[in-house]
Amino acid sequence: MKKRVWALLLAVVLAFSVLAGCAKQENTPADTKEPSNQTDPTPSGDDKADAPAEASQDVFPLAETYNVSAFAFGNTGEELDKTLTMQVMEERTNIHWDISTASQAELSEKRGLSFNSGEYYDVYIKSGISATEAFQYGSQGILIPLNDLIDQYMPNLKALLDEQDLWNQITSADGNIYALPQLNGQELAAPAVYINQKWLDNLGMKLPTTQDEFLDVLRAFVKDDPNGDGANDEYGIYCTSGAVEYTLPLFGVAMDYSTYSMYDNGNAVFVPTSDVYHDFLAFWAQVYTEKLINQDCFTASWDDLNAIGATSDTLGTIPTYGAYQHVGTERDEEYVGLNPFNGKHTMPSGNGLGYGALCITDKCTNPELICQWADYFYCEEGAILGRMGVAGVTFSLDDNGMYEWITDGEWGGDITSVRNKACMFGWYPAPLAKAKLFDEGNTNPEELFLYEQRKALLEYAAEPYPTLNWTEDELAERADLITTITSYYYEYMAQVITGQLDLDATWDEYLSNMDAMGASRLHEIDQAAYTRYLEG
Repeated sequence: MKKRVWALLLAVVLAFSVLAGCAKQENTPADTKEPSNQTDPTPSGDDKADAPAEASQDVFPLAETYNVSAFAFGNTGEELDKTLTMQVMEERTNIHWDISTASQAELSEKRGLSFNSGEYYDVYIKSGISATEAFQYGSQGILIPLNDLIDQYMPNLKALLDEQDLWNQITSADGNIYALPQLNGQELAAPAVYINQKWLDNLGMKLPTTQDEFLDVLRAFVKDDPNGDGANDEYGIYCTSGAVEYTLPLFGVAMDYSTYSMYDNGNAVFVPTSDVYHDFLAFWAQVYTEKLINQDCFTASWDDLNAIGATSDTLGTIPTYGAYQHVGTERDEEYVGLNPFNGKHTMPSGNGLGYGALCITDKCTNPELICQWADYFYCEEGAILGRMGVAGVTFSLDDNGMYEWITDGEWGGDITSVRNKACMFGWYPAPLAKAKLFDEGNTNPEELFLYEQRKALLEYAAEPYPTLNWTEDELAERADLITTITSYYYEYMAQVITGQLDLDATWDEYLSNMDAMGASRLHEIDQAAYTRYLEG
């Protein structure tokens, strides 16, 4: 316990030492409201309500603790408020976060229940909230508009949004901003498919470049003992629930997973009713029948995948963000990114904006403080704290400004553990900018390998997804359609691939059902929004 206390104190001292590098805040919360059951959030020292417009983050620490209730996702079972990031920020600001943490499996349900019951939180941070949900709850007055708060209290974020021309990416159809973003720079917009190069070498095979070659590789992975243990224990490909969908780019489909459309020459093509999707289903139904994929591919969890990767060399192909997350850093270089077949440029790409990083509800008594707190993470030092932790505690810096992760300390024995336990950055968007140090100062061979792999995959990237802004009526109509249609889409996918339904015998009926559910109307709405986007 004493060791943790001293480590935290060291972290706080180090974090304070870099504050001067952040841009100044433009206002203190001049007209703070008296919060019920909370202490006075007015700044300490001379930084009172009449502070000048260029008052800096010296508004923190507050004279008395300001308590905030929040809902969040926790990295692989970790509680967000126990991360080094949040502990350092509490010491820095005297804002105490009482966070209800949800796992991936329960995140969506618990988030929805909290809003619909009326027992919602002050803040939703790293909660996985979508643009549609944010607009819905914003229209109801539950989520507050952040436009003026960003303008007045978030100079760091404001500058980045101006510089990268991203305002329209976070603006809802009514002109309001209901969520802060995570900013990552241009990157892949979805998980990629990683294949076991070591197994390919053992079998004398090359990376597959066509659908037929890929099928041959999967068969060889399962039948020809590529790991050399003499047991029939290999998975040709291992997919967690829903991950089959992440192989669509291999087949020439750059689907926007938020609209289920791909965009080509001015046309929004609704993928679930397209001919290429029919062929995609046919391929995976064959793979499933031949048992080249895990037979629980529609129910397996990330934890299931992690357990297999950590205890055996049985994974041939994995749709994921990075193989190291599942097989560890000792073996991740055995896996390489698989390019789209036939050299097509269909890897989903985006401008790196993650939506829904932080939302504030009407129950929050001092949203100005939350915005000032969050703005720190949009400067380099804050981004480092959120993504990497603290120098000397979770990573070490050499004289040339290069870093290495500290994996023999209390925050974890490997890089993944350190990140999950110490940092705010993780699976769901958090209010963060991209730290230049994260890539430019990295000396870790495994992370450099992954960075180069994803950089190489970007050479096969499709055009970044367009930002579609629907009218209020369109968004309301679309919200009613999308839930039923996508539910049926996933149900049919699972039934066909697992052999419960015959694809060719049921395809026409599936198309008819999709049309009856409003798929054609959904496509019309999205096409209209896409046309407006192209017209500027």
